[in-house]
Amino acid sequence: MRYFIRSLKTFLYFLLIFVIIIAVFVISGMTELNIETMFRDGYKSLWQIFGILVLISAVYPKVTYVRTVPKIHGNLSGCRVQIIELMKGFGYVVEHESVGKMTFRQKSAGAKLSRRYEDRITFEQTDAGLTVEGLRKDVVRIVSRMEYKF
Repeated sequence: MRYFIRSLKTFLYFLLIFVIIIAVFVISGMTELNIETMFRDGYKSLWQIFGILVLISAVYPKVTYVRTVPKIHGNLSGCRVQIIELMKGFGYVVEHESVGKMTFRQKSAGAKLSRRYEDRITFEQTDAGLTVEGLRKDVVRIVSRMEYKF
């Protein structure tokens, strides 16, 4: 279900960007507000663009969200204070904390919006060790800093 929601958010985000680009073209006078003249194949082009956006949105969450195991010594309870300080440095605050699991969310509304409100980073203690899950670019930055500091 979470994958579907991420895909839907991605689709709406890309659709909004598409609409804004078309609106800029129409407002600036680069094209007229007629689908038949705006696109080479008219309404058929809109369906093709819609299909491409659906395909990209279906694949995008699989590529951009990751779960990884950092190469550090220790467990979640032993590194708890260090992890909280590290995440504060990246602009995150504790959302939820329980035995063996901690979740963080961005403090800034702008950062949340730029990540389509999919800004949750989860630390979980598993049999394989400490795992970190979230948006790939954030997880890579956090894990590399953890491996360096810890």
